[in-house]
Amino acid sequence: MKSIQVSILRDLGEFQSVAEILQERKLPFQYRILEKRVIESNRFISRMLQIPLATKVFYLNKLCVVDGVPKSIEKIYLLYDRVKGIEEADLTHKSFYQEIKERFGYVTKRNEEEILIVSASEEERRLLACEEDEFLMIKGTTYLDEEQPFEYFEIISVSDFYMFRSVVEE
Repeated sequence: MKSIQVSILRDLGEFQSVAEILQERKLPFQYRILEKRVIESNRFISRMLQIPLATKVFYLNKLCVVDGVPKSIEKIYLLYDRVKGIEEADLTHKSFYQEIKERFGYVTKRNEEEILIVSASEEERRLLACEEDEFLMIKGTTYLDEEQPFEYFEIISVSDFYMFRSVVEE
């Protein structure tokens, strides 16, 4: 089965989830949930979310499949006390951000991201059905307000899935 080339344009000045972009473009997609559970934060996640070590955190690991082709692996970490019960949600065809808005009323106000090129692990190559040695990594933090981070995330994707745009106006 030959698939169409799918790229996502991410405007660096705006926050929009991948699911929202795919829905707008009427592209068939689904998230395959690889893992979702409540864990204790390690030192790194505690630092990124500015929470004490061993705090309960909701962890979601999902594979984004567009038009039958795996495109990205997303790992999400949130303070569990703010999203209790989210582990019961069906997140296969829905934006995670839409789900937390509907369930809890949360709206992301700010997003800080880093974009990197990283070496691919065997597991990432297998999940993404890709032989490339380098993948794109987007890691960042989202905020509901100006103070404490709401979410820390890491996205590993095939190199041609994302395109980025930044517009500066005077």
